[in-house]
Amino acid sequence: MQKIQQFYFNDIAEARQASSPYSVNYLTNRDAERDYFSPLSVATSFFVGDEYIFSNYMDNVCYSIHTPSTSSFYSETMMHKHNFFELIYIQRGSIGMKIEDNDFTYHTGDLCLLNRNTKHVETDIFDADICYLAIDPQFIIRWPQHILPLFRRGNTLERFFRDNLSEKAAYKKDYIIFSILAENDIAAILEELIQTFIQKRTGYQFDVFSSLSRFFAVLQDERLYNMTYVNLAQSQEALVAEQAKNMIYASHGCIRRYELADRLNYSGEYLSRIMKKHTGYTLKAYCHRIQMQEAARLLSSTRLPVTQIAYSLGYENRTQFYHNFKKEFHMTPAEYRAGGR
Repeated sequence: MQKIQQFYFNDIAEARQASSPYSVNYLTNRDAERDYFSPLSVATSFFVGDEYIFSNYMDNVCYSIHTPSTSSFYSETMMHKHNFFELIYIQRGSIGMKIEDNDFTYHTGDLCLLNRNTKHVETDIFDADICYLAIDPQFIIRWPQHILPLFRRGNTLERFFRDNLSEKAAYKKDYIIFSILAENDIAAILEELIQTFIQKRTGYQFDVFSSLSRFFAVLQDERLYNMTYVNLAQSQEALVAEQAKNMIYASHGCIRRYELADRLNYSGEYLSRIMKKHTGYTLKAYCHRIQMQEAARLLSSTRLPVTQIAYSLGYENRTQFYHNFKKEFHMTPAEYRAGGR
């Protein structure tokens, strides 16, 4: 088993002055240094008692940097960008993040995939465990797609990498938000990658390929994650509306305004206003529309009783469900199921 190198610093100034080639230059530099990154690396950031620990696991070395939790190690991190793709996973807690001019809050289980030219900074990490996956563009380009495809053709993730692997696309500022829908194996897969880099058994590169393939398979499972693509050429308002629409769709319309407001960190009034502007529907009407679409799908593709369908969509009153369904489709649920659609 490979030894993990340990570095101890009393404060950020001491860390900056470190002569080690594995010092933390990129945390205080607008353009990340890359000379100590392998084509793929996994990093972790967490607090243990009175100590802050940042660890990096990769081909050529595995190391941990320790500083007192009261130091300014992370709080002084500048807005920066990388020359690799960065996936940020919130394993526990929540963090604030500023991406270019936009502020977001990410919660346990969420991820964010950043393009190389997208500047960002974590603004609040002091009650969170975070895992970072750094991917060199060449790692994706040289991936044996004919043996082990990473992405489903035509989906958001495949288009993101396809459009951004060219050097001509290096100027693009975009990213993907992955909002968790159900418990999954992301944390376990990242731990596998870490152990693979630490142990480096013969042929470990094949273990890396296997773990990363499963990692992206989880992200592309629509039952586990909702993907929101963000092109920073679009307005912040349009982005928030798109996020709200995705969350409503993922919940089959069964989400309340205060839940959206809490999740997106905007007021309910603001969300109602922009939803009306960008969809033509009030927030309540849009949720109702998605509910009815899901009801129609369940009626046509399952044999679930109408009462059970109504209950699964948040209706405790069967009569109200019948009323709303007939108003939407101009027929009863039974008529719709019988082929009246």
